[in-house]
Amino acid sequence: MVTLTHSSRYRFAWGQDALGPHVPVGGKMGAQENPELHTWDGEYRGTPEKGDKLIPDFFYRTPTMGTTYIDRCVTYFISALLCGWVTYHMYYHSGHLFGHWYMPYLYEFSDEELGIPPDSAPDPEYWGNHGKKYGTYR
Repeated sequence: MVTLTHSSRYRFAWGQDALGPHVPVGGKMGAQENPELHTWDGEYRGTPEKGDKLIPDFFYRTPTMGTTYIDRCVTYFISALLCGWVTYHMYYHSGHLFGHWYMPYLYEFSDEELGIPPDSAPDPEYWGNHGKKYGTYR
């Protein structure tokens, strides 16, 4: 058996001893003689008011009961935070995704590049069916 001769090994990392038996250790809190405070910290078994089935103490060859209200809230919060972060960075820092090359303004394109015919071009033939009864032109 190995014995430690250095006394600081029996202390916490910051060099102070534990305060004594009234310090909560484990799941119980409060002094032992106080039945109101010497209880478990609390075990969350679900919130029936929010539609949860209470989680039993243990499982034996059965699957878990599903998600609880806390699980759903945390999942919703994390997914909303992630979607907000992606939306923010897509709007304000889109160069991270699309690159940092020059993106011309729309007024810098010519009409020909945009597919707009010149003003002297004849009007295109309209392919509508105005004036005809619905169903007769099919």
